[in-house]
Amino acid sequence: MPFDIARTRAAYPALTEGFVHLDGAGGTQTAAGVIDAVTDAMRTAVGNRSAANVPGRRSLELVAEARSAVADLLGADPAGVVLGPSATALIYTLARTLGATWRPGDEVVLSRLDHDANVRPWVQAAEAAGATVRWAEVDRHTGELPAAQYADLVGERTRLVAVTAGSNAIGTMPDVPAIAKIAHAVGALVCVDGVHSVPHGPTT
Repeated sequence: MPFDIARTRAAYPALTEGFVHLDGAGGTQTAAGVIDAVTDAMRTAVGNRSAANVPGRRSLELVAEARSAVADLLGADPAGVVLGPSATALIYTLARTLGATWRPGDEVVLSRLDHDANVRPWVQAAEAAGATVRWAEVDRHTGELPAAQYADLVGERTRLVAVTAGSNAIGTMPDVPAIAKIAHAVGALVCVDGVHSVPHGPTT
């Protein structure tokens, strides 16, 4: 079935203004269905999530529906979906939590390709724990993040590998499965920043 570009574009009201959106770091435009859902939610009474009253129950339902929708998009379990104010805020929370288990000599592998949201929280958590940060470098001629280098960067003391699924600056899409395979082979966790990739294609 061919991809219906006209139908897809029509779902985004902002595209009728005639601008060409080339700035990956600027994020994505909002679909009409999302605008309508947000508007509907704000036109009704909502309250703190609680089963004690109608506004509270409505909030519980909205959050459950949102988690289910995100899980459907990502092929995940809704129980594992956490919603928050931004990727940076969520990664800071994750970094503080995981960093509390790290010890001096542990290692974290980051990439020079990533947005600061998937770098600074891990750097600060490593500093607090006395862990070492190791860096995956970008090929300056191609803009790629070679996955092969991770075989030398990841070792028995690696606790976490953080990598983007899509660069916000130049659009590079690293081979996340290959990188994750190297990390998982030594028992390391992998934090994938999908902010700039999920809106542009299937999530695998």
